[in-house]
Amino acid sequence: MKRLPFLLLFFCSAPGAFSQQKEDRLFDEKKPLDITLQVSIDQIRESKADSTDVPGVLFYKNDKETFDSVKVNFRSRGNFRLNECYFPPTNIKFKSTDSKGSLFEGTKKIKLVLPCQPQGDGATLILKEYLCYKLYQVITPYALKARLVNIDFTSKLKKNDKQFKLRGIILEDGDKLAKRFDSKIAENVTASPNALQDTADLKMSFFQFMISNTDWSSAYQHNIELIQPKTGRFIPVAYDFDMSGLVDAPYAVVSQAGNEQLPVNSVRDRVYRGWCRAEDVTQLIRQEFLAKEAELMAVPDEIKQDLPEKTYKEVKQYLQSFFAILKDDIQFKKKMMGDCRK
Repeated sequence: MKRLPFLLLFFCSAPGAFSQQKEDRLFDEKKPLDITLQVSIDQIRESKADSTDVPGVLFYKNDKETFDSVKVNFRSRGNFRLNECYFPPTNIKFKSTDSKGSLFEGTKKIKLVLPCQPQGDGATLILKEYLCYKLYQVITPYALKARLVNIDFTSKLKKNDKQFKLRGIILEDGDKLAKRFDSKIAENVTASPNALQDTADLKMSFFQFMISNTDWSSAYQHNIELIQPKTGRFIPVAYDFDMSGLVDAPYAVVSQAGNEQLPVNSVRDRVYRGWCRAEDVTQLIRQEFLAKEAELMAVPDEIKQDLPEKTYKEVKQYLQSFFAILKDDIQFKKKMMGDCRK
């Protein structure tokens, strides 16, 4: 396998990778954030259809280990989890006048990722999806920041409220990510392969193959946001990884291409769905992933103490199987370059 010069690999990284990073108290802290929510799940679920925000209050533990509060508005998002899960995926919105002086100052919106069901191994599935976001951050600067949250959740009901202790993830809004790179999020566009920045698109596609996720579309922005720089082509940003093989949620199903299911039997079976790109550029990204193997393999270690030992080992083995494909010229051409979409 030929290797391209290191300097070429270095300077062909995604543009804007050296943008200035301001301190972000909400997401730069690695410790999970403790929050308390009291809200009607039914109202949140219905809020997407009627375009009405659900007002509420978010309580969070501050640096002094006491709880502060901030007024917020909830709005459901997504499709599958919204319809199939007890806890709907949710956007939490902040008004600047309400969040001033709080941990959320400067934040207009965050995504809240919750377990699908209150019972079962929801906490472990959340941790594995969190790992996907941390892996993506190693691969590209164009990745949403993520932080684990411990949630005391009270579901407001007409008679008896229900209380839950949950693990969740908060994600920064795509607009905030784009702003870091003096860009914006493109809306209502149909993005052809030529409209995408090729190396950024390849990094995203390699990543999706690594975690075995097929539940995305850059053309129609399904679980993808497109950053639009002032000059140049769109840069895809991936999110929502619960359908991936790495997470392996019990409700996960193999995606369809058009009206046909992809030719695999399980979400654990990898299928490369990236666009075909020039071989030299594809090999460049292959080498970049290989150069980051040790860093990527170390990501699960960050939450090893929270994962069941069996799950931790399975995650590591699953990542190793991806790098085994990258290192084998025959397997790489067969399973990735040979399966790229034309």
